[in-house]
Amino acid sequence: MARNVVVDPARAEQSARARWAELDAPPPPAVDADGRKIQVEHGDRLRGIEHRARVIAASDGVADAVLAHLAAAGVDAESDQVRVDPHGGDDLQVMAIRVGGLLVPLRPASASVRLYAVPDPAGLIELAGDPVAVLDVEADDDGWVSAERIAAALAAHLAA
Repeated sequence: MARNVVVDPARAEQSARARWAELDAPPPPAVDADGRKIQVEHGDRLRGIEHRARVIAASDGVADAVLAHLAAAGVDAESDQVRVDPHGGDDLQVMAIRVGGLLVPLRPASASVRLYAVPDPAGLIELAGDPVAVLDVEADDDGWVSAERIAAALAAHLAA
């Protein structure tokens, strides 16, 4: 069941941006039996899992912010689930939203926003085929693409 939750888009995006900036940050120090902080080095497999989890967390924040902007613009949209964009350049899962009967995987800092038809069955994580549309969104000087610009591009595309 859908719930109405008020999200501050600026705060959600700020959190997403911070998570994106720390994608490959070392793990926080652990505390040993004597209360001393020690740095534990994770293996390649765990570092890969941490990286993937951080990508999902950052994209979730972007999705929350985009959804808040779309709601403010009167566009009906909702959170979907994590998806793999076949044109994203890798196999990373990112949060997707449903808007206008389409799926939009939201990869942080990507200036290309791709819209896909809902797959059959709808729960497939890996999307397939070509996107229905590709929206080019202007990035900031540091490469970040704002949730407000993504939402504006989606709203304009749906209104066309």
